[in-house]
Amino acid sequence: MKMLPPRFLLTASALLFASGMAVAEPSARTWSDTAGHTFEGTFLSTSSGKVSIRRTDGVVFEVDLTRLSKADADYVHTTAAATAVQAVTETRFTGTMLDGYDGSSPNFSAPWPKEAGIDKEPEITTVEENPGEKRFVYESPHFHFQSNVLLRPSLVSKVAMMFEATFQVHHDIPLNNRRTRSPKAGKLKAFLYETMAEYHAAGGPASSAGVYMSQGDKFLVPLEGLGVKKVGSGYMFDYNGDFHTVYHELTHQLWADIGDSAGIWIVEGFAEFMACAPYSNGKFSFIKQPAALMEYATGYGKKDKGGRALGKDFTMPHLEQLLNWTQAKFYSANGNANYGYGTLLAYYFVLLDGDGSHFKDCIKASQQGKSREEALKVLMGDRSYDTLEKDIAAAFQKKGVRIAFK
Repeated sequence: MKMLPPRFLLTASALLFASGMAVAEPSARTWSDTAGHTFEGTFLSTSSGKVSIRRTDGVVFEVDLTRLSKADADYVHTTAAATAVQAVTETRFTGTMLDGYDGSSPNFSAPWPKEAGIDKEPEITTVEENPGEKRFVYESPHFHFQSNVLLRPSLVSKVAMMFEATFQVHHDIPLNNRRTRSPKAGKLKAFLYETMAEYHAAGGPASSAGVYMSQGDKFLVPLEGLGVKKVGSGYMFDYNGDFHTVYHELTHQLWADIGDSAGIWIVEGFAEFMACAPYSNGKFSFIKQPAALMEYATGYGKKDKGGRALGKDFTMPHLEQLLNWTQAKFYSANGNANYGYGTLLAYYFVLLDGDGSHFKDCIKASQQGKSREEALKVLMGDRSYDTLEKDIAAAFQKKGVRIAFK
């Protein structure tokens, strides 16, 4: 196996920022691969189907997730989520009223798009180049990028295409995203870091490939999380990169004005739902999204990259509990599975629950400043938790997945 330095990425998303507290490292354990070989080592991180492990002799190496036993693969998924959340000490998602929001063009009645995004790379304006202070500022139509290393505008344009396409998608879907529908609002802030160490020093969590911070309303991301690789003295964009985290965290940023007013499950579940829409050349496909989402939630994702691995027959906590969980409860040792539950619930309420009007009513209630109880009440409609559980189980059974509530 090739010896590589440790990586500090989660397969799907930056779960939480650590509020300045140290996160306990998992203990050493016995690992086994599919060939029957065993070794002792400590799990460090996982990203894009790779697992970073430190052997008891101190050597750090990477191994493909598919080469590990099923028990070890399950351990990786569970521990990655638990490790990232042990340092939770404050609420991450608090509603932020938008500067410049005018609310003049609400959108709830448009049909759900088959495809959405932009047709070409956006134009980039170079605002500042300050090598002495390592501050290089670029702007696209809706984003303000600050990098600590010089980048070519043509490269920034490729990165910005993902950001602008995500912005356009949230503008187009019939859920009235106020941030994208407010022409007078300022540009959204994204901070780019050349190395993982610099990203961590700026506040990026140890087990993440990018994070949105409501405090400061900013998205932090290392260049490698954007598919930007150093080649010689310059940088190039990797079109085959895994950008799930980018789409997930941008969803948080674009919906920052309502925070977790309808519950943390909807914050993370909807971000996962949107990030599962396949992206190609500036466009997100919602025709291919259902299959991609089911593969992601129940398995290890496309080509075993990421995924929540719930399986095709599993037990989910009762809705009355799950929909009312606090952030600390959601980001528990079972966090990986909770993300999977949130993903499937968002999918159900957005696309499988009749015409989706209950979900829209829930968004409306949140945007109107209603309480969590009121937002959940309109989401439920006149249904009991028991009735809704049966409806959800029936909808996913048609898709080959058995869900029991306990």
